[in-house]
Amino acid sequence: MRQDQWNPGPVKVAVLTVSSRRTADDDTSGDLIRALVTRAGHQVVTSAIHHGDELEMRNFLSTWINDPEIAVIISNGGTGITDSMPEALKPLLDREIPGFAQLFQLISYEDIGSSGMLSRAMAGLANNTLIFLMPGSTAGTELTMEKLVIPQLNEQTRPCALVGLL
Repeated sequence: MRQDQWNPGPVKVAVLTVSSRRTADDDTSGDLIRALVTRAGHQVVTSAIHHGDELEMRNFLSTWINDPEIAVIISNGGTGITDSMPEALKPLLDREIPGFAQLFQLISYEDIGSSGMLSRAMAGLANNTLIFLMPGSTAGTELTMEKLVIPQLNEQTRPCALVGLL
């Protein structure tokens, strides 16, 4: 991560909603992410609703990954079994964070049972930018943000947090 973006002050976050149906008027998951990030004391520097094939989404992510104003990308949608966001992101990653997907599967199973295995949530680091891919449902977004993402953006999380390690 870019050290000047982590210590001290708010983390600079970009929010991406992957959907061909959502608009700014009904992007409930994107709205929730922006609200939770802001409530946690961080800064949403940009936000978009975008949808495309694997290559188009990879190109879109690359633009944000290479933007020095963005330290974290939080994406919702596009992680279902028939979607391609994980394939779009994977070649861009310098490091994958497999524990994110594992913990997501665990909390998802506790919440919705075996249907949780159909989501392919993932996280990783690309060009010193932390990226989280999570489901597009508002309930799944809320669960993931509150249990996994927001605590890792807080340097006070113990025994460690991603922002404290990078």
